[in-house]
Amino acid sequence: MRLEALEVAFDVICAGSGAEVLADAVEEAWDTCLVGAVEPGAEPDETVTLLLEDDHERLALLAEDSQLFGSDLPTLMDRLSPMITRLAVTSRRDDLVMVHACAVGDPETGAAAVLFGPSGTGKTTLARALCADLAYLSDETAAIVEDDLRVVPYPKPLSIIVSPGDELKEQVSPTRLGLRAAGGTTYRLRALVQLCREPDHEGGVALEQLSVVDALPELVSQTSYTRQMGRPLHRLAALAGRVGGVHRVTYAEAAALRPVVRGLLDEASGSGG
Repeated sequence: MRLEALEVAFDVICAGSGAEVLADAVEEAWDTCLVGAVEPGAEPDETVTLLLEDDHERLALLAEDSQLFGSDLPTLMDRLSPMITRLAVTSRRDDLVMVHACAVGDPETGAAAVLFGPSGTGKTTLARALCADLAYLSDETAAIVEDDLRVVPYPKPLSIIVSPGDELKEQVSPTRLGLRAAGGTTYRLRALVQLCREPDHEGGVALEQLSVVDALPELVSQTSYTRQMGRPLHRLAALAGRVGGVHRVTYAEAAALRPVVRGLLDEASGSGG
């Protein structure tokens, strides 16, 4: 099967005694990233071999030919998502600005918001809360083309705890969760939002405009490969300036951000971005 992540083509090969079960699981979880008909001769950018084998002797024998291997399906699926992301981000490091963020878009206007923050700020939960009506672009990596501010969708599976007490998060298709697909709309960055989740925060969402000096440290820390970017501070400051700066939201529950994010997108669309 072929997947596309950040416009990088991956051929995923499933092997071992559990190959069929593994292939079905990958196709179900990654359905929004699957490439349909592949043109003859179209080579992938990356090839990933996955091995699911319950015979430990065969597993040891075949493991060296696989990027991911094991005897437990949930563990393999849990490890696949960060591996695909890492390979895709590395492949696009020279031509995209990639931020650790939840990215959502308005299918009607193409306006997109990138909500960035460290692990634990609830980006996956936020994607689920916002994308009943907004398009799900990513809950992990928001990839931006600097020239025209186009956001490259990466609608990967969402890693969620399905049942309390589960040790591993399940990789769940955005389709299964009822999230709105990006469709054929071209999305362009119109709002940059720094997430500050405080479970004990009382009252409504606190929305504030940050100065460039205050916004840059967190934006830089959540951007991939900044050490390889030429003049990263200048470029990220310029990027923020083109969308009206950076806002910070302080909140307790993801659902409370729905009107705030919608308002930022509507304001950007009304002003022409």
